[in-house]
Amino acid sequence: MSSPDSLAPPAPALTLGAIEAHIGARSPGDPQTLITGVNALELAGPGELTFAEFDKYAPLVRRTRAGAVIVSKSFPDIEGHTLLRVDHPRLAFVKVMYLFQAAQEAAKPPAGIHRDAVVAPDAELGEGVTIRECAVIRPRARIGAGTLIESGVHIGEGVVIGERCTIGPNVVIRHGSRIGHRVIIHGGTVIGADGFGYVWTEGRHLKIPQLGNVIIEDDVELGANVCVDRATLGSTLIKRGTKVDNLVQIAHNDVIGEHVLMSGQAGLAGSVTVGDRVIMGGKAGVVDHTAIGDDARLGAAAVVIGNIPAGRTVWGFPARELKTVKRELAALAFLPKVLKQLNRSRRAAAPKKKSSAR
Repeated sequence: MSSPDSLAPPAPALTLGAIEAHIGARSPGDPQTLITGVNALELAGPGELTFAEFDKYAPLVRRTRAGAVIVSKSFPDIEGHTLLRVDHPRLAFVKVMYLFQAAQEAAKPPAGIHRDAVVAPDAELGEGVTIRECAVIRPRARIGAGTLIESGVHIGEGVVIGERCTIGPNVVIRHGSRIGHRVIIHGGTVIGADGFGYVWTEGRHLKIPQLGNVIIEDDVELGANVCVDRATLGSTLIKRGTKVDNLVQIAHNDVIGEHVLMSGQAGLAGSVTVGDRVIMGGKAGVVDHTAIGDDARLGAAAVVIGNIPAGRTVWGFPARELKTVKRELAALAFLPKVLKQLNRSRRAAAPKKKSSAR
């Protein structure tokens, strides 16, 4: 296989008519008008597409230089601007972003193995796999069709990676890990490092062998510098559709449900079970051997020290029902006034000292 070309592909362009057909929109604009990209409402220039989710953004739409704007069906008419009316502007805009992403992918150089990559002779590579410079693929690894392995990646012995995955620069996937299809792993993330386990004996910490692995199911995305530790025994599991932000710690033997969202710097200790569709705010933390039910929500910096039932929204340290925390905070605001009243009452109730006669 030849080495991939390093030249950047030309920017793709789509006709307004093709975009309208893709998102089910109608506009008075010329369907042959070329749209060369997407951008934010305040930054979009001629030839670029943007969106305005709510009517309150009408003043910004009047000032935008964008070639076309996706808006709701109730959005006011604005003279001199091409408005594409749909039911859900943000969703429609995301669909157009996918169109441009697909066009960029199609314009990329052909797949291949860079001459500076190291690939074991018995590694299995599917059709259309791309391996960039200085990547290392160990023996018995299997990589599915259409997957991109960026520069500096380490793929350990016996690792299995599915089809159409994107493994970012300097990612480490340790031996025995299993990655599903269409998984995105951003730069610096480590999958399958040893879990944090020791036993105290004879005046020292004795390391517990970490003999399990990590399983990541289809359509998962892991941000930059995420750590997913291998299980002590069995598997650390992240189920399909889950999205993990940057700098998140997932410890040994954790089980993360489907379509979970974990914000930046969240951290799970070992043997935590997280249900489906759970949302964790930034810096949320969960102690070991804890269960979080389906559809629960953890506020930013919440510290979970016990099981959370399904559907609950918790916050604080320790994490407790959000409405309880809000009542406590509201009551706390009155504390200075209550203390003043209490002190006045004490002074009024205190016996007065009799003045001595001279």
